[in-house]
Amino acid sequence: MFRFKKSTLLLLSIMPFCFSLTSCRYNEPPISHITNPDFFTTWIFSKEEALCSQGSTYPSNSQGQSMELKTLRNSTYQYSVNGELVQSGSFIALSEKITFTPPIFPNSIDINSTYVLTGPNLVITTTEPLNSGSAETCTVKRVYNRKR
Repeated sequence: MFRFKKSTLLLLSIMPFCFSLTSCRYNEPPISHITNPDFFTTWIFSKEEALCSQGSTYPSNSQGQSMELKTLRNSTYQYSVNGELVQSGSFIALSEKITFTPPIFPNSIDINSTYVLTGPNLVITTTEPLNSGSAETCTVKRVYNRKR
């Protein structure tokens, strides 16, 4: 029978534990906050498009209104309707998701909206119920143009 010293036995029992700690290391992907300087500007609402899950027509609340979304470098925003500030707060933009706190779109089912910056346009997409109490959902795209 083999006889081990206590120190050798201790070392042999600790090694698998140390190996398991280092081999299962999880590296979180880096958080990439928006850095594109074109994002930080004043956006003028241009149009709204909606596609509802059962083909219904989405009741737009934006027709005939002048809306501005101002995104600032300190991750704050200001939302004005017809020249009057109606909402201000902060936002977090990671990858293609953006979260406004407090939310700009109160009917949105998800706190995260999707955004795409395409040249002079900012497109924000939300998922919203067709109307209060409805099980039918609509994907609503709001297009904003960069203010000149």
